[in-house]
Amino acid sequence: MLLIYLAPLIMVIDIVQLLVSERFIGVKQIRKGVHPVDGDRRLPSWAVLLWLAGMGIMWLYMVALVFDPRGGLQGALMLMVSIGGFALRRVCGLKWALVLMTVETAIRLGLLANMMMVVFFFGGRLLPPSYYD
Repeated sequence: MLLIYLAPLIMVIDIVQLLVSERFIGVKQIRKGVHPVDGDRRLPSWAVLLWLAGMGIMWLYMVALVFDPRGGLQGALMLMVSIGGFALRRVCGLKWALVLMTVETAIRLGLLANMMMVVFFFGGRLLPPSYYD
């Protein structure tokens, strides 16, 4: 149940990472044709550390969620979306990276919201109580 209570925090981490990535590889940089790694614009060391810690927390959360009976399906789907998005970003390049990251984040947030609704509103059942009557 602890993983379910941590879902809002994970949602915030995911949104913050998307916002930071938009600032780092945003539309302005793509229009200029500037690759974020090539320029002099680098994130400070503390920001890189926070970024990596956020990614590590996200991946650990998704793996732990796979083994939770209440969120196993959502955890597995989140892992599949993240791995698929990572592979697509490698193939599609910088111009599609931000779009793919936005879609990934939206799917992960939707799965987390679905998991919280199932647990808190429907008592852990995938269908509402009125369905069983």
